[in-house]
Amino acid sequence: MLNQIKTTMALMLALLLLACSNEPAELRAAPLGDRAVLESLADSYTKVSDEQLSVSPMNMAGEDRKKFVERVFSDSGYSYSKTLHQMALDGIQKSNQLHVDMAELVLMPHRSPRYPVELIDLYSAQELQDIAVVERQLNM
Repeated sequence: MLNQIKTTMALMLALLLLACSNEPAELRAAPLGDRAVLESLADSYTKVSDEQLSVSPMNMAGEDRKKFVERVFSDSGYSYSKTLHQMALDGIQKSNQLHVDMAELVLMPHRSPRYPVELIDLYSAQELQDIAVVERQLNM
């Protein structure tokens, strides 16, 4: 009986953690290969940089870069995590510069020679899987 209660509590905690997210539920994945979407993200990138940063985003530590990129996506009405996941599912066309540009923005949190990061410290389990797929697609 005690084990059953513990199992039930563990499942409830897991569901609660899954339900909690840093992003509003209404945000969706940014469409891949859409110039207007990339321009919107670029505008948000500039706006967020100008409002909040005293240094270049690439000179920030990984966790701060991830928060920055998540904010860029949310300010444009998109979800960073959902975009990353959709990119992993749909695939990237390396010959399409719009795909490559989106991938570079999505991968920005862990790409900095100045501040190397442990991916496991930065991303959720699903994001880690998606990052591996997107990185593999870019390096093929």
